[in-house]
Amino acid sequence: MTMFTNGFSTLQMPKDFEPVNAKDEFTELYLVNTKIPMSIKFSTTPTLVGLPDIRADIERNVVNNEKITVINSDFIVINDNIYYMIISSFNDGENQMRRNEFLYVEDNNLYIFEFTYPYADRELDDFYLNIIRSLKISVPKYIVENGEYRINHE
Repeated sequence: MTMFTNGFSTLQMPKDFEPVNAKDEFTELYLVNTKIPMSIKFSTTPTLVGLPDIRADIERNVVNNEKITVINSDFIVINDNIYYMIISSFNDGENQMRRNEFLYVEDNNLYIFEFTYPYADRELDDFYLNIIRSLKISVPKYIVENGEYRINHE
């Protein structure tokens, strides 16, 4: 099993997935497997709010988007930590897609796992959970103070 680390976080990269260049500053790891096809995105962003506020904001935005259907939205426990999970489906113009997102907040850092694949009745719970369970946070990437954030160089 290959490990990913950026000095702040470490996690397992599943077999047969290839890294792709990140498209934004908060994406730590973006992986694709063209055989399945599936993509995995792991991001870290600074935040001043907790999961209940994040959940309310996401659900408010999803309700206003007629292209997205929420399948499940709830808090779950993974490794004794509370995560917010939202499972949704959407149409990318050609295929019906499914997105499973798992969000976790610690030390003003929001950690987001996003799994996207063509919609199917697959049971991939262990696949997602094994990746999420492998997350080890060494130190918070962002320090948030006075409404601003900076990278933790300490």
